[in-house]
Amino acid sequence: MISNPQDKKLQEVADPKDLEVNIEGAEAMWKLLTKAAEIAARAGLAPDAFTAAAWQSFITASPELAEQLAERRFEAALEELRNSGRMAKA
Repeated sequence: MISNPQDKKLQEVADPKDLEVNIEGAEAMWKLLTKAAEIAARAGLAPDAFTAAAWQSFITASPELAEQLAERRFEAALEELRNSGRMAKA
């Protein structure tokens, strides 16, 4: 049973038909994120800095995702060069 409000939000966002949601893992994640947020707030860390740190930690823990994002940024940069006429279209 989902007892944490954040876990309920996760369940609402994540369609169980599309994603495998490990509820115990989600609860543990929310507890750790909540504790990290409390520490950051007490330390006076700006919300954007906390979010950036959380995102960087996630990317560091997900090398495949980091690689996919790098490829997408590269492809977007190439497309921008092509669209601006600074690179030939193939």
